[in-house]
Amino acid sequence: NKNQPEGSADMRNFILEGKKIAKPVLVTTCLLTLLTCILSCTLYRGYTLHFELDAWEIGTEFLSLLFPLFVTIPICWQLYYERRDRFLTYTLTRIGRQRYLVIKWCACAVSAFIILVIPCFISALFALYIREPQALWPIPTGYAHVFSNLYAKMPVLYALLLSLWKGLLGILTMTFGFVLALYGSNVFVILTGPFIYVILENFFWAILGLPGLRFVTAFEPASLSAAAVHAASFTAGPVLMCIVMGLVALYFQKVKKRTIYQV
Repeated sequence: NKNQPEGSADMRNFILEGKKIAKPVLVTTCLLTLLTCILSCTLYRGYTLHFELDAWEIGTEFLSLLFPLFVTIPICWQLYYERRDRFLTYTLTRIGRQRYLVIKWCACAVSAFIILVIPCFISALFALYIREPQALWPIPTGYAHVFSNLYAKMPVLYALLLSLWKGLLGILTMTFGFVLALYGSNVFVILTGPFIYVILENFFWAILGLPGLRFVTAFEPASLSAAAVHAASFTAGPVLMCIVMGLVALYFQKVKKRTIYQV
């Protein structure tokens, strides 16, 4: 409807794009929430705990490795099939290409954010209030934790802030898959590309002896000792991923001479 306000039309299109991936996003979020809650309430029993929130860190440790799969597979597949089926070509007659892709990215970004934030935070609440209590051991000499005061005295706030941060990194990782889906022709590479990148980047910084600069460290700062984590640990990985995304897009555009309408 040409008389419909632009903002209202964009919101309607945003909702429609969200509905396209609602089912896989909902299933992924529910399964991931269930898994993280179960692991946060059971896996800690073989470990020594110093703080109540330690059980949460132990139960959600697997996310540091697998989160790129969780935020790309349920979301980015749909854009690839829209390109393959020439659906994007049809959008030009009713909505501009750039406008459509921005709306679609927003729907995908919200989905990626939800997939990580909800399981992370709910499992933290389960670890704090639902799990069976276990005696806490005295803090050993030299023990340190990232943001230790917040972690020990306000664990709910710590879990909320870290969950929100992980959600933002999930959006960035999904965007990498989104870029691959715009130009790539192999759905396997599109859906696993961000995961493979994180693995290779992790190996690269390990070879250089700089594990504090890994993307995984930005996602899970407690994966290293507090002394090894610094301000660059939260920016180096995300900035490097943005640079790689830009180079990938330039490669497809300038070298492969590929557009988003080619599959």
